[in-house]
Amino acid sequence: MRNRLRSLAVWVFVGGVVALATTYAVKASPEAGQPPDPMTALLAEVHGLRLAMERSASVAPRVQLTLARLTIEEQRLTVLATQLDQVRRELTATMLESQKIADRIPEIEKSIPSAADDRLRGLVAELAALKREANARGRQEQQLRARENEAAQAVSTEQARWMDINARLDELERLLGPMPR
Repeated sequence: MRNRLRSLAVWVFVGGVVALATTYAVKASPEAGQPPDPMTALLAEVHGLRLAMERSASVAPRVQLTLARLTIEEQRLTVLATQLDQVRRELTATMLESQKIADRIPEIEKSIPSAADDRLRGLVAELAALKREANARGRQEQQLRARENEAAQAVSTEQARWMDINARLDELERLLGPMPR
């Protein structure tokens, strides 16, 4: 992407130079059969150069601004994608822990009826603690899912902005015409 941005900037510069040279060549060529009037030719040349410089001056800042915006959007998109990945990793870890707890609860419930009195209190306390932990993990999963949805929406929004800016660059490239070789 950075190579494309650099080549576009070089392309804009080369396009401006080619536009100046083309304008100069077209305006400088005398009409067939007429002796060129030096003052008229000079005025036409100056006028052509002025038009080319005005065009270059109006396009170059727009290209630079759009490139800067594209770079900022790429940075935002990278940060948001990293945040989304982090939330997804946390959610996966929480879901694994929830599954471990959920698997342990039936084991303890099966052990309670056959447990001795001294062991029974420990199993009942452990079961109650696991159920509290399961509830806490469930709430944590819900919060992480909400954060995941928010992060995914933010990434989607930034991708749309990035695509819009990229489309503007494509339009500017189209307006400038084909790149000289």
